[in-house]
Amino acid sequence: MMHMPAWLPPLLYYAASMLYIYMTYALSQSQTPPLWFGTDAAERSVRLWLYTNSLVAGGFLLFAVHRGGVGVFSWARKHLLLVTAAGTLAIFSSMGTTASLPALGLLMLTAGYFAGGAHYVSAMTIPAPYRGRFLGGAITLTVLIQYLLSSGGKDVSGYLLMLVLLCLSFLAFRSFTALDARLHAAANDQSSVDERNVPPSPRFIAMLIVMVSCLAALHGCGDIMALKHYAQFDESLFHDTARLFFPAGIIAAGCVADYAQRKYLLSVTALALLLRIISLLTTNTQDMFFLAQSTEYFIDSFCIMSYTLYFMDIAPLSDKPSLWAGMGRTLALPISALSANVFALILDNFSLPGFMAAYVLILALLNLFFYHAAFREWLEIPAYERNTAESPTPVIPVGPTGAPIPAAAIPLPETVTASGDSLAAVTHDLAYYQQKFDFTRRELDVLTGILEAKTAITIAEELGIKERTVRFHISNILKKTGLTHSAELKLFLPLCKK
Repeated sequence: MMHMPAWLPPLLYYAASMLYIYMTYALSQSQTPPLWFGTDAAERSVRLWLYTNSLVAGGFLLFAVHRGGVGVFSWARKHLLLVTAAGTLAIFSSMGTTASLPALGLLMLTAGYFAGGAHYVSAMTIPAPYRGRFLGGAITLTVLIQYLLSSGGKDVSGYLLMLVLLCLSFLAFRSFTALDARLHAAANDQSSVDERNVPPSPRFIAMLIVMVSCLAALHGCGDIMALKHYAQFDESLFHDTARLFFPAGIIAAGCVADYAQRKYLLSVTALALLLRIISLLTTNTQDMFFLAQSTEYFIDSFCIMSYTLYFMDIAPLSDKPSLWAGMGRTLALPISALSANVFALILDNFSLPGFMAAYVLILALLNLFFYHAAFREWLEIPAYERNTAESPTPVIPVGPTGAPIPAAAIPLPETVTASGDSLAAVTHDLAYYQQKFDFTRRELDVLTGILEAKTAITIAEELGIKERTVRFHISNILKKTGLTHSAELKLFLPLCKK
């Protein structure tokens, strides 16, 4: 039997979950009753968007709740099959000429549930250096399949949606079974106990939440601007072709994300957001419409990559990966839809200059986070470096009987051995500093280099890590000791023992 690559089931699962969401959106657009959504096409679209996006985000949270603390087999029996049954009921309830709001709500919850699982599996399975290209490939597969199924104005068939749901359920079960087997094996491997990850700080998570919220608000702002602006053009002429620029953009965004360890993703996204509004404002003829809409699809992909990828990066480092893996989408879906509704009111009741002022203010706030030194430093040290660079608690060596080894007996790395006369004293100092300031093993290695007056470049070469990572550890050492410059360490550390 041919061995299936480890990345293939998560890729197919992710692509199928996104396809299921897109198809439920299309179904809701064609079969939703007017009710409070309104009769005007643009108004109805943005209100329905808020309703559906909020429910999909609720599905993400529902997955996080169910996944926490439930084993693989009981989870698969009790929840996965239950959600599949609920989705089946919702699909058949929505196959009339007009679907009920509860049926559509249930449909969106199941879509969000499966999508939350896809983000979790992908974050826990795909290594960080390839995660951007993985997302690009999965979403590209989704868009191409959707293009084949719905191009030319074809409606979404309930039976086709049912087939996608069954395939999605199978891929989810297969992916979770493989992932849980791997996680259980890792948990039973005693050799990996000391290689635990350090979770990101609450301050960083708060900054990331604000950044993603601003990014989603700008996304929704641009969407309503496009919806209002394109109303004067015949969108049907190029819509299907223009959509193909989205997979091109998402692949480009994935390559930018993986290149140089996420270093340029935020900068390119900020530039893309500026170009997006410029393309909208300069589109005043039907001939320019295709170029503007193609640019719109291409630039949207960078926004989606940014608010999806950074939360997926921190998921394996946290104690609640099922929550954080999909948090980018959970935040962005309702916020972007709410932003579209708010900016629609601004456009209707104020003017284009008022709209532009609000857009520029949010973009300026977003750039404060893009270029905040500490924030960028953390983002640019991705998960695959942090995994090996940190340890959550100071490691105190123990002997064969389980008793702690005396500090003076802790062996010193070769690079610290200065002379035979001072070896015991230096060794005792390092062990003392480690216990007093809660230094990690890697921070202790960096501190050793600092005390020997080595440069960050030299320390990086000796430890086999990047200079940026060394500076990250130096920053942590200074925070723990309350100092402002590494040169102060030589003076301060001996005094702290007196």
